[in-house]
Amino acid sequence: MQPDFFFWLSVATSTISAVLLFISIWQYFDAQKERDKNKAQVKVWMQDANGLAQALRRIVVDNLEKRYSSTDDVCNAIWALHASSFSLYQSLYEERCVTEKEYKEQQKQLMEELKRTQKVISEDLKTITEKSTK
Repeated sequence: MQPDFFFWLSVATSTISAVLLFISIWQYFDAQKERDKNKAQVKVWMQDANGLAQALRRIVVDNLEKRYSSTDDVCNAIWALHASSFSLYQSLYEERCVTEKEYKEQQKQLMEELKRTQKVISEDLKTITEKSTK
């Protein structure tokens, strides 16, 4: 009776050890894959930030060389960069560890702010148009 108990006990512990070893190896490779994914994502973010920096530099050079015919041209170029910087911000924000509730609340606030900004811009454009037609 004793030898059978110890035999089965050793079989059970060996099986458990093998399962734990498999889980450890799986976790290691999963963590490695996640690290590689994060490194790749950081490279994309760095390229986005570099693109924004280059575009800002280009706007300054073009302005100094008098390539813009009006301030509206400069404003449009900057507004386009704003969209790119906002998407970079959004990507970084989503990567952070925040709760889903916090994320949804922030998204609602961003949408409300965007709507307010668009409303102000459209009102400003309407005012400018009315003044220029008079």
